[in-house]
Amino acid sequence: MTKTSTEPSSDSLPQWFLDLHPRSQGEGFFEKQERYSLVFVKRPVNRLLITFDNLSNVGDTALDRAPWAYKFASDENVAHLGVMAHIADWFRNPELIARFEALAADGFFDGYDRVLLAGSSMGAYAALAFGSLIPGAHVAAFNPQSTLDEELVPWEERYLNGRRQDWTLPLSDAAEGIGALGHAAIFYDPFFEPDRRHFERLEGPNVTGYKCWFSNHKSAVFLRKIDALKPVMHAMLHGDLTERDFYGLYRARRRLPWYRGGLSKYFNDRDRKEMANRATRAFRALKRAEPSAVAPTAVSDTALPALALREGADPNVRTIVTTMKNEGPFMLEWIAFNRMIGFTDFIIFTNDCADGTDLIADRLQEMGLVHHVRNEVPKHLGPQRVALRRVPQHPQYQRSGWLTCMDCDEFLNIRTGDGTLDALFAAVPDADIFSFCWKLFGNDGIVAYEDRPITSQFTACAGELEFKTYKSTGLKTLARNTTALERLRVHRPALTPTAPMPKWVDAGGQPMPEGYFTRGWSAYSGFRHDLARLHHYAVRSVESFLVKRDRGRTNHFDQDQGLDYWTDMNINTERDTALRERSPEIEHAIGPLMEDRALRDFHAKACDWHRSRIAGLVDDADWSAFAERIAEVA
Repeated sequence: MTKTSTEPSSDSLPQWFLDLHPRSQGEGFFEKQERYSLVFVKRPVNRLLITFDNLSNVGDTALDRAPWAYKFASDENVAHLGVMAHIADWFRNPELIARFEALAADGFFDGYDRVLLAGSSMGAYAALAFGSLIPGAHVAAFNPQSTLDEELVPWEERYLNGRRQDWTLPLSDAAEGIGALGHAAIFYDPFFEPDRRHFERLEGPNVTGYKCWFSNHKSAVFLRKIDALKPVMHAMLHGDLTERDFYGLYRARRRLPWYRGGLSKYFNDRDRKEMANRATRAFRALKRAEPSAVAPTAVSDTALPALALREGADPNVRTIVTTMKNEGPFMLEWIAFNRMIGFTDFIIFTNDCADGTDLIADRLQEMGLVHHVRNEVPKHLGPQRVALRRVPQHPQYQRSGWLTCMDCDEFLNIRTGDGTLDALFAAVPDADIFSFCWKLFGNDGIVAYEDRPITSQFTACAGELEFKTYKSTGLKTLARNTTALERLRVHRPALTPTAPMPKWVDAGGQPMPEGYFTRGWSAYSGFRHDLARLHHYAVRSVESFLVKRDRGRTNHFDQDQGLDYWTDMNINTERDTALRERSPEIEHAIGPLMEDRALRDFHAKACDWHRSRIAGLVDDADWSAFAERIAEVA
């Protein structure tokens, strides 16, 4: 019998592991702690690069994970000490601080021709703060926070988890120790106010600010897209980065759609539309002048042809990526409805289910209707973001022609033709991306949970153009799987800045403002809804909302779904019966699912669990009082 090895192959192991393997010639060490790990690799060139992970690295559970900039250090043949973050604690860790203090006291950082600390955002803060332990060290800090101590930066409203850390520990304010550094190079967008205000706190003759206009909070990514990040890091590591050299590199921004979108948005926000149009025309002229530019016949302000799909993607495969926890009573209606309107596949990530949601997903997978992934989520991360980070590697994702991220309480009401995706695509045949605005549906005065379709129970909702709070303007987006799609995000896709521009339209077929090509998750004031509207049943009944609150959120998982959330999302101003009128179609679509004995049993058990959980919650005095309170809020 042939034995199958369960050990990981060398192809899946991180390069630093192979570099430090006993059979290799490498020298160094690896230290793993609960909240961080250290990797040190010694190399011939007598310079040391120290890097700190940023937030985007925290949730990376890949076997081949490496410290930030590991390949760069390897290519430069310099020693590298990488700090890998396992939680988003801004490195406010007494053990890590003590470890660096001990390394400094032991002379670990001495004897190098140059020491450079580098990082982005959270990692940039750490590079500046920990750099003060190494007198004369240089720092390359991309979009740093100077501190998250609320007494020092009361205006900083981002990074709730970071602000909750212990800012009484040493190295809490990068501005205090910046004078001990050599050259502190700060890369930031002067038009992005939070980062600009942090930069203004970092004063000293050794501090240089490099303005990365319209890069928002992603200057390192922006520089990488214009092939400037490596030259910048090389100059900081081996010589010095003059402002003339940097802005010479930054000229390449002019050909980046990301920059064009930011510049256009800057002028449009200031009601300087002619300047915005001039910027767009200049950008297109530059692109046409390039040898690889699209032929003039393919460039049109009104009718860009749809971009080619990625290799292996099938235009007839339309996939929803979703995350679920304890959604069992509502799953079958949602699956049936979306199949009815033309979605062909689902990638369902489940986590910590108590009601059998995962068992329903298993059975649907056995029936060939969905793809189920049990989502192992670190305690400090939101399940939805973890899923979206992992899903691009899924074969179903890669073969999909259309992709969207949607939740089990969202139902797309297509208002054109026969109400299907085919009708939507026929209405705007050259579109690459569609965005749909939420229409919030309230509890309609319903207190008790019933095992009936949500779309027929709840018809009270916000008015067609009623946007009570900013949450009312939330978007979800359906995108073709082209090279322009870098990855799905919760509300809108991340786009590949160097790829051809996709045609992105709103739910009326209008082109989306160019600012959305780089940021934005909510509808603009002229957003249209002629072709579709996304019905969002965020609260359902009072009793079901108790279970939802008890479950926690899939994205902002550390924020309570309490009275404020109920008040914002429970809108009952008008009635929209569009989906109730499709009840016969929906029930017909649900029928074959309920004919399967296993699915029927799992559904019944999920409903029983839901009722039992409601009973347990209302027996608690605090939960009972909360239920009575929200029932009074119309």
